[in-house]
Amino acid sequence: MEDLISNEYRAKIEAVTQKMPWGGDVVGSVPRIYKYASEHNCKSILDYGSGKSDFLKTMDRDFPDHGFQINQYEPARPELAGDPIASDMVICVDVLEHIEPDKLDNVLAHIASKTNKIFYFKVCLVDSFNSFEDGTNLHLIVEPKEFWLDKLSKYYTIEDIIFARGHVWGLATKK
Repeated sequence: MEDLISNEYRAKIEAVTQKMPWGGDVVGSVPRIYKYASEHNCKSILDYGSGKSDFLKTMDRDFPDHGFQINQYEPARPELAGDPIASDMVICVDVLEHIEPDKLDNVLAHIASKTNKIFYFKVCLVDSFNSFEDGTNLHLIVEPKEFWLDKLSKYYTIEDIIFARGHVWGLATKK
């Protein structure tokens, strides 16, 4: 899976996630994700870049009878770093801006290969307030919304877009 993340970057991510929250931004999106998954008759959801499992924990707490098989992929956690199974819905919340720029196209193709029906995404368009120990900003890719929509349109039909507070997010259907 080194075509998705270098060993050096994986080590940096593992180190920083030990010192700070990681992946919690998904919590505010859980009701919208639940709605989209239900409307599209999804049976499974893959949290791609699942951080510390905040999506799974919030779904189980807020929608205890949700009935979705929730799968996780998180390269900073060895137990979740294996190749994930394809799912009806893939979610990727505040993850893509953390990808190594030379790996982005590989990661987007990997996400598309794991998406059976729909893809929910949220991407931050500005620098992070935090940095790695070497001073590198946590957001390795800072681009305008058009960059991201163009990249995603290779694999998806973008259906519902929201742009606010330095983020772009929405729902896309696999082509």
